[in-house]
Amino acid sequence: MARRERPKRRQSRFRMRIRRARLTDLEYLVRQRRTMWEEIGIRDKQELDRADREYRNWARNGLRKGTLLGWIVEDQKKQLAGSGCLWLQPIQPRPGIRTASQPYLLSMYTEPQFRGTGVASKIVDEAKGWSKKNRFPQLVLHASKMGRRVYSGRGFKRSWEMRARLGRRR
Repeated sequence: MARRERPKRRQSRFRMRIRRARLTDLEYLVRQRRTMWEEIGIRDKQELDRADREYRNWARNGLRKGTLLGWIVEDQKKQLAGSGCLWLQPIQPRPGIRTASQPYLLSMYTEPQFRGTGVASKIVDEAKGWSKKNRFPQLVLHASKMGRRVYSGRGFKRSWEMRARLGRRR
């Protein structure tokens, strides 16, 4: 019986380095988040512009206060390959959860030329490591269709969330 060869990943072509995002990376984080929304299918330029302004202010405050952490992945030429953020989301204590916040992974994006090279996995692993080190019992996220394979391959399980739209978005 012939053994099936595994396809080679593009990762071997790129040497990646991950680092914590700084306030000076804010515009890059905003741009990547906007591109993420565009690729998901949001096309209204005015809505995207408004969301950029609000996210920029929110992210700036979170980075300053330490309630938002970000990671940037770069190649050996310092070309930005991708980013992702972790928000310490306020929650109510409940059985099994004693903390008043939980780490929430958001705004994950990989530049097209770096897809399939492990950029998103590097960020997820870094966020999981940070969360474990800081003794959080879980890490949560909302996965787009594009990201589900990455997350399930890193130990995330689908959970059930329900939502009722209450009229026009603000």
